[in-house]
This record gives sequence, structure tokens and C-alpha cells, in this order.
Amino acid sequence: MISVLNRLPRLSGSRRMLFFFGLAFWLFTANLQAQDPNEDYRTHFLIHKVRKGDTSFSLTKRYEISAQQLLYYNPELKDGLKRKMKLKIPRYKEIPPPPEPQANTHTVKKGETPWRVAYQYGITLQELKAANPDMGVVMSIDQVLVIPETSVETNSYDPNYNYYTVKPKEGYYRLEVKFGVSEEELIALNPELSEKGLLAGMILRLPKRNSPNYITEENLIVEKVNLRDSLFQQTELKVALLAPFRLPTVPIDSVAQTNQILQTRNLQTISLDFYAGARLAMEDLVELGLSIDFTVLDTENSNFRINQLLDANDFSSFDFVVGPFVPRHFNTVSEKLENLKFPLVSPLTTKPLAMRKNVVHSSTDRKFLRERMHRYIDSLDQSPENPCVVIVADSENLAVQNRLIEQFPLAEIVNPDPEFNFVKPELIDSLTSHLEQNWVFLETKKTNLIISMVSMLNAQQNEQRKTKLMTLDRSSAYDDENIDQLHLGNLSFTYAETFDVNPIALTSLYEHYESAYGTVPTREAIRGYELMTDLSLRTAIREELIDGFELGETQYLQNKFLFQEQAEGFRNTAVYLLQHKGYETIILTDE
Repeated sequence: MISVLNRLPRLSGSRRMLFFFGLAFWLFTANLQAQDPNEDYRTHFLIHKVRKGDTSFSLTKRYEISAQQLLYYNPELKDGLKRKMKLKIPRYKEIPPPPEPQANTHTVKKGETPWRVAYQYGITLQELKAANPDMGVVMSIDQVLVIPETSVETNSYDPNYNYYTVKPKEGYYRLEVKFGVSEEELIALNPELSEKGLLAGMILRLPKRNSPNYITEENLIVEKVNLRDSLFQQTELKVALLAPFRLPTVPIDSVAQTNQILQTRNLQTISLDFYAGARLAMEDLVELGLSIDFTVLDTENSNFRINQLLDANDFSSFDFVVGPFVPRHFNTVSEKLENLKFPLVSPLTTKPLAMRKNVVHSSTDRKFLRERMHRYIDSLDQSPENPCVVIVADSENLAVQNRLIEQFPLAEIVNPDPEFNFVKPELIDSLTSHLEQNWVFLETKKTNLIISMVSMLNAQQNEQRKTKLMTLDRSSAYDDENIDQLHLGNLSFTYAETFDVNPIALTSLYEHYESAYGTVPTREAIRGYELMTDLSLRTAIREELIDGFELGETQYLQNKFLFQEQAEGFRNTAVYLLQHKGYETIILTDE
């Protein structure tokens, strides 16, 4: 009670006394009426040790119980909440949910995803999205979705099965080849097939089997395809690369000046690295049996030069074109060549592009990384353990902070000193718990703040205090040499990223590249190798690159690709979920 009274506005002595007696009377009557309506569902108790800042209200919100339930099991609260007091927190088995508010709506529950809702009502994902155009991949608890009027709740999600979203043009034979499940078995598991037939976007229940050809995320199957082992329908490809090499600006009569230019990381050297990887990919694909006409054009990072290239070349003969690298130049080319059949692929930029029907954006939007992390956090948040959540966010990440607060309304918020980007160790020490696992979200791109927080959290980690570090948007600052990778491993640092950073997996490619060029590949060189390999193989297998996107998700040594159709064009939506363990970085799945 003292912590509540200290937050009161200034009152006169008499008014403050009246307020105190009114509050005491409320506590007394509440205690007389305290009960637990869910007592029949109670399974066990958690013990919560009261710490600074706790209030009865915050505890009821944190543990999702009522004030009556808290008082019922802790009658000593009638004398007030005191630090170090040990409270019994009731835990329950699943309580039957209340009925839906309307027949044509669905209120999102904790842990639900769009595919689960679609499956529950026997509709396709496209139908659910069409009825809810503002619905994202991540939904909010208590969000109300519109369900098409003709749909009724017919299916129940069972974690003992896997689920699969049917792709366009897929029939029973192709599904049997993929999953080893006959048409009769599919109909037995999914009775609606007898009436509706097999529809694109339909979600099917499948037996839960392990397979090297796919992975599962929250029981939803995501295919993992090895394109190199597939049968080629087309063995002759014609490919073009438009890159800003700016060769006329290289002073070839001065070795010293040339070395200086090429040793600096800039658009020119990035283009050369990408080309080196792409060229090595073409050579390897020829060994697989493909014949590739690889045309390389220098855009010189100039609109004038790009227009010259457009006038001088017949691009309609290419299977696909990669580039230009710079977004404004890419948009110029995609607009002028929009009516031609070939796809135009953006190779590296993460910035927005003017999406047209011929555009393929090969970089994953950062929003998909945040959504993947939210799904991971949702899966953690379903456990009976109640973590202590601390959000450390600078002024540039307040939107991310607010999104986390929606999920964890009782989280402790720490905003670093804006001038020095520093958080006092004693503050973090006072906010984290020795009794529960601590989840610390660090939302910043400032290197010195990341270095200090990682070091501080690692120093405070011990047998009694366990801390898990996460971020919704990992920046390159985490690659700083002053950050001890073992510290990140000790904190189980978890994040989503567009590429895998495990150097051990890259050993074979490093050796192959070094044998060809005498140096180790940069990230851009690896990207060039893996992107050009993926695009070429998809085209060779399905004859058209766009049709090749139906092959699903592919994963290489550092990059993976899952091209999905957007309102206009296609976008890579593949995401790695990564976690540091010791000195290693592992890929997390939901298997």
C-alpha cells in the first residue's frame, strides 16, 4: 500500500486520511468476497518474490489473474504489499474460451497465426486476407477478423500433425511425390476435399513426418529444395548483368591509383565482388550441364549510359536480367522494359523499389525480420514461465519499443542517456530478476551502446540470474570487433536476419573462391554466387523463372530465397532465425 500512497497527488491531511480508510475498506470487503472461479482448473502455484516497483495491480496483469484470485491465495495482502514477500500465483490448465462475439468474426487468441485461423474456418489464406486487407503476418491478441459469411468453424488445429498450403497448379500426384501421402489419405485427413476439391491456398492436414526436403515453422510446412538435383527442362540460358563498374573512371595507367580505388569499399568494388561471385556461379552451372550466354553491361552509374544500353540491346531475348544496382536506375529500366516478358531482378538493395509485374526484389524487407521475431517471441510467451522483460531502446527505435510494450505491458522500459548512449549497470541490476528468466530487448544501432550492454549483461549473468538477449532489428554494429562473441553466446543472443553468419558452413565456398581468385569472398561475392545460381536453376527446371518460384524455399550456405507474388511483382520473403550458442551461431526452426 505504501507504493500506491506515494504516487497520490498532494492532498490535505484529512482528505488523505479519508482516502486511506476508503482504500482499506475496499481491501477488507474484497478479501471477504475473494474467490477463485477457476479453482477446478488449477494445476500448481508459482512463487513470486516481491521486488521494488511491484504492485498488486501489476502482478494481476503480469500473471493474467484477477485481484480476487491474488487475494484468495495470499490473504496476507490485506496488510499491504511488502518487498521480499513471497506470493502464491495460481497456474491453470487450459480454460474453455468464451464464445466468439459474432458468427461472422473471429477474435485472435494468443499464439494464433493467419494460416491457423484460415484452417479453422476451412477457407484459403487468400480468402482470409481478402476479407481482412489490413491483416499482417503477425496479428494482435483480441484483434477481430472478418470471416467470410459462408464459412463455419469446422477444423481444429492439432499439433500432432503438420499443415501445408497448396500452391497454384498443384494436384494430388505432385503432393504424393512431395510428401508420400496418397489422394485417399489426404481426403481421409481433410474431408472437405471431397466437396471442394484441391484449391490453391487451401491448408491441408498432413501426417507429422521428418523429411530432408522441408522444414516446419509452427507446424506449417516450408519446403526446402535442392535445385541442383532436379531435372532440367531447359539447358540453354541467356542472362544479363547490369552493374555500375564505372570502368572508364579507373586510371589504368596508374597502378597505385587503381589499387587505391579498388581497396576502398564503394559501389564500384561491391559491383566487382558481386560479378566475381556471379561469374564463378556460371562456371559451376556449366559443369552441371547448362549452356549459359552471360552478358555483362557496365551502367557506369549513369542514367545517360543506361539509356544508351537500352537502345543498343534487345533485352527481349534474355531469360532474366539482374540489375541495375542503384534503385533509381533500376526503376528507370523496369519502367521502360515493363512490357517485355523477362523478369528484372534487383540484386542487393534493401531499399523500396517501384514494384511492377516484371520486377523481382531479391532482398527481404526488414519488416519480415521483425514479424519473424514476433512469431518466435509469441511461441516463447506460451510457456508457463513468466519472464522479467526489459526493453532498452534509443530515441530512433521508439516505434519498436511501443510494439513490444503492446505485447509486454508490464515490461521495464530503459531509455539510454541520449548524449552518451549509456545505461547504468546498477539500473539494469535492479530491474532484472534472480527468480525468473530475464528477456532483454536491445533496440539500437549505436555501437557503443551495444558494446556496453552486451558486456554488462554478460557480467551480471550467473546461476541465479539468467538473461536472454534479443533484438527485433539486428544492425551491423553487432559485428564490431570489440563485441566478444562468447558474451553473445552466453546470452543466447537471438535475432532474425536475411543471411546466415556461420563461417564454418562457408568453408567449401571460401576454398573454391580462393582457388579461382586468390582471395576470400566478400558477402557481396557470396550473394552474387548464390543468387545467380538460384535464378538460373529455377529457370532451367521450369523454363520460366516466374514458374520456378513455385519450387518454394531454397537455402544455400549464406543466403536463402522464397519468392512470393506481391500486388505487383515478386519479393524474397525468406528469413533466418539465428541464435548464438558459445562461439557458434545456430539456425533455429520450429521443428
